[in-house]
Amino acid sequence: MTLAKLTPQQAANRAKVSRGTIMNAIKDGSLIAFRDNRGRWQIDPAELSKWLSYRAAIITDNTVNPDIQTSVHVDENIIRIAVLEAELKGKDQRIADLERDRDDWKAQAQELARRDIPPVPPEPQVRRRRWWPF
Repeated sequence: MTLAKLTPQQAANRAKVSRGTIMNAIKDGSLIAFRDNRGRWQIDPAELSKWLSYRAAIITDNTVNPDIQTSVHVDENIIRIAVLEAELKGKDQRIADLERDRDDWKAQAQELARRDIPPVPPEPQVRRRRWWPF
């Protein structure tokens, strides 16, 4: 005797999950299902039980070792902080270099302004001729 196939809603009710979870499992291939002649999904109860045991193992693995996950996040944060500190140090060095260049240019401009540049001789005054001689 073969067991009747389950619809996604019936499988969700048996697994105590949402229909969307079942559909996502079908979509990603972790739950094997097929479409019948009417285009409706059919799920074998044996496949559903395999999927449930696999899912329970994944959930148990994730909840048993929460310290591992937090340590991974802490390590990632430490690395990221180190990278950001290195970038900040590089930017501080760049700012110091630019300020030094600015001061050098300012000193050069002041020196050029102080130099004794000979004045331009005035143009000779030309006596204007009058139209009338008197």
